[in-house]
Amino acid sequence: MKKSISIGMSMLVIAGLAGCSGDNPSAEEKETLTWYTTAGYSPEAPSAATSDYISENIESFEKEHPDMNIQLSLQSSNIDEAMARLLEQANTGRAPDMAAIDGYMLDRYKEYLQPLDELMEERGLDPDDYLPFAEKVLRGDDGKIYGLYMSTDTRMLYYNKEVIEEPPSTWEEVIEVSNEVQKEGYEGLVLPLGIGEGTSVTSLWPLFWSQGGKLVDKEGNPVFGKGENREAMIRTFETLDRAQEEGAVSKRMASSGRENDANGEVAAGDTAMFLGGSWQAVTIEEILGDDFENWEVASLPTIEEDDPTVSSAGGWAWGIFTDDPEKKEAAFDFLMDSFISEEGMGEFTSIQGSLPARTSVYESDSYNPGAFNDEFLTSLETEAEARPGASKYNEISVQLQTAISQVISGSKEPEQAVDDAWEIVTFGESGESE
Repeated sequence: MKKSISIGMSMLVIAGLAGCSGDNPSAEEKETLTWYTTAGYSPEAPSAATSDYISENIESFEKEHPDMNIQLSLQSSNIDEAMARLLEQANTGRAPDMAAIDGYMLDRYKEYLQPLDELMEERGLDPDDYLPFAEKVLRGDDGKIYGLYMSTDTRMLYYNKEVIEEPPSTWEEVIEVSNEVQKEGYEGLVLPLGIGEGTSVTSLWPLFWSQGGKLVDKEGNPVFGKGENREAMIRTFETLDRAQEEGAVSKRMASSGRENDANGEVAAGDTAMFLGGSWQAVTIEEILGDDFENWEVASLPTIEEDDPTVSSAGGWAWGIFTDDPEKKEAAFDFLMDSFISEEGMGEFTSIQGSLPARTSVYESDSYNPGAFNDEFLTSLETEAEARPGASKYNEISVQLQTAISQVISGSKEPEQAVDDAWEIVTFGESGESE
């Protein structure tokens, strides 16, 4: 449920409330800057450190902009619902002045967002400083920048080097290594293969993309079930199915759809290898304590040895919708200082346990790198791809999650599962479901 909070009037004691002098504008005279964001990126964040950091930045902004009052609206915790609501608001001319947008979806909003190139140049923010995948997401077809990526993540293979000397780089090696560690009493490879977005971004897309597969075309139309894309998707499913059939992956992975499901496996001490997200390093270190030093990360395995390694990158971006010049500049100042500048991004991602979206921040004194920072950065610079922002993406993802879950559980063969998913996604589209 949406929750509106007037930051300057109810959550924080700000300069505007302190002043009765003629130099301070009254509440009635202030401009309202509307801000639509997730709880995690607001003063309502469950983390006290995050809440304090953002509250302090709001207070600083309102002191520097005494004529501005930030009004916060919290997004639904259901990301798809929140993003759909934001798009509806934009479609009907009711968009907030600034909003948090799930990074890969930014393309859906570009016709409503303001280009930020001039403001970026004024503040010395070089678009080329963004990680390659992030800059690609932010640029419109006209070459302009339409958002500010603030944090990101990547997916990798985690492994216990005390058990596994060399991490597998291909799925042939995954099967071999998994079966070997099981002889020592460990679980085989743990990865999400059930219904959940973790299955798509961690287990399916990297394998599919490494073969050159495309989920949608340039217009956003589904193409994963056609020609070479269909062959690549079937090969992806067959590879995962073979790993299950040969005992390298348990059938129970068909009920796991989140990367974080592996945390419990690690805590139980039964896991020597899993596919997961960069953010899990913080949790795994807390779980294992001193034993965490035995763990390393490596690139995700590919099907063929000469296939390029690809990873999925996520994260969030900010978009500015208001075309009012004063509000646009004020919104940019707030977002830049709090989340995007070298100092702001460094401090915020350190508090959050996420990864910076700008390359230079990794060398900043304001950034406190966590475990595997160098490996994560290399992955983001050389392997990372973002999900397509097409409106059909969510349906494609859910249907293919369902399909691979059916394959791993043994209820469908790979080819049938892929074709059935394709038929559901394209049902009713001329010539597509035949």
